[in-house]
Amino acid sequence: MTSSVSPEVGTIVHFEHVNFRIPDHRLAHLYFCVGLGLTRDPTRMVGIENMWVNAGRQQFHLPIGPPSPFRGEVGVVVPDLDAVAQRLTEAKGEFAGTQFSCRREGETLRTTTPWGHPVRIHPFGLLPGRDRQAIPYVELWVAPGTAPGIGAFYRDVIGCPVEFAPANGAPCASVTVGPYHTFRFVERPDGGAVTHRNHVAVYLTRYHATYEALARLGCIMQEDAREQFRFHHMKDPATGRLLYSFEHEMRSIYHPDFGKPLVNRVPLPWLVD
Repeated sequence: MTSSVSPEVGTIVHFEHVNFRIPDHRLAHLYFCVGLGLTRDPTRMVGIENMWVNAGRQQFHLPIGPPSPFRGEVGVVVPDLDAVAQRLTEAKGEFAGTQFSCRREGETLRTTTPWGHPVRIHPFGLLPGRDRQAIPYVELWVAPGTAPGIGAFYRDVIGCPVEFAPANGAPCASVTVGPYHTFRFVERPDGGAVTHRNHVAVYLTRYHATYEALARLGCIMQEDAREQFRFHHMKDPATGRLLYSFEHEMRSIYHPDFGKPLVNRVPLPWLVD
């Protein structure tokens, strides 16, 4: 019998942003705002060193800096997939000489940013969730044999619900990081940690207990300060073996940005010249 209740949410209650370092805000605006139809946040980071782009209740943070490799995929939900495909096609000439790409794959668009970050665009309604714009998941490609231990790390150390189910035939640990939001760890032959400056940010309850649990395992990379800390290492809770590394910005729900309203736009075709 299928339960009619909502899925459980654990210690992490909200996934907020993905951070990619990039060298050019003009091309970033063209890709994320003009192409994907997202909105530059008008209340924060309006200088020339960083750029925050709103996608429903999530964001892309795009500080200026050398781009880093990203083995994985970020999912984005948009209200009109065809409109996004048309705008990206029209902008293609502006991306000449970059790593930009865009092609249809089934009901989605598989794209890469001008700096090679894989982004898959989904039409609203294809994935669970109520937001017409969103970043519903971050997928990370990990080494064969590591997904079960990574899932156990999130479940036993941090306190997140975890589902183990294949993704396109590959072993995968899917971690709930908020309502309708997941981090997916998919095993691939080319998977594994790489040196980079990318990160994700989340808000959590049990903030101090989680910090202490991660500290005992030697996972902390930036100590507790002003309602946030950072960790990167994911270790098997049973053996302590390092399985994967990816930077997480962990914020208390007392952090001043928790629940901050984000301005979004939904372009309407009859208002476009």
